[in-house]
Amino acid sequence: MKVFFFGGTFDPPHKGHENIVNHVLPLCDKLIIFPSKLSPGKKTAPKACINHRINMLKLLFDNKKIIIDDFDLKQSDKSYTYLTVSYLKKKYNKSSLTMIIGKDQLINFHKWKNYKLISENVNIICFNRNVKHILEKNKKYDYKTTIIDEFNINISSTEIRSNINKFKDSLDYIDPLIISYIKENNLYA
Repeated sequence: MKVFFFGGTFDPPHKGHENIVNHVLPLCDKLIIFPSKLSPGKKTAPKACINHRINMLKLLFDNKKIIIDDFDLKQSDKSYTYLTVSYLKKKYNKSSLTMIIGKDQLINFHKWKNYKLISENVNIICFNRNVKHILEKNKKYDYKTTIIDEFNINISSTEIRSNINKFKDSLDYIDPLIISYIKENNLYA
């Protein structure tokens, strides 16, 4: 079985996340989405509480192949990917695992805690996020990586949160169901 996984704060989930999921869904048997409690690269906790972020993800991803998993949310501290990989290896021990990340994360992958353990146990699909850093086209990685360059999404959840109550352009980047949920629950006010 091909199991793909995609982690992030999803605060809020947006059309960039949705487009990535739609792109990889035909390639896997199961896609697991891991909302994180606190990503190691971030200093502040997500603005929306755990339940709201899970509810928004369920609204956005209503598909039997997609599972919203709360494993990372149950961690006592930051959500480290190597722990998620160990969890998945136990749960899906006969499956191939593929991690979905943005190009901004691939650039810093060698700085991740236990990145070698991760790279030995998963394939990586990396999506372009129109980052300022440029990856060398012919660079060889020590890990199994597929880079999706034609996918040039540059949507920021931070920008969306700051504009949600100003009704600015970033609302175009959110599904109408998510906008309604945010307004009904007075999130990001």
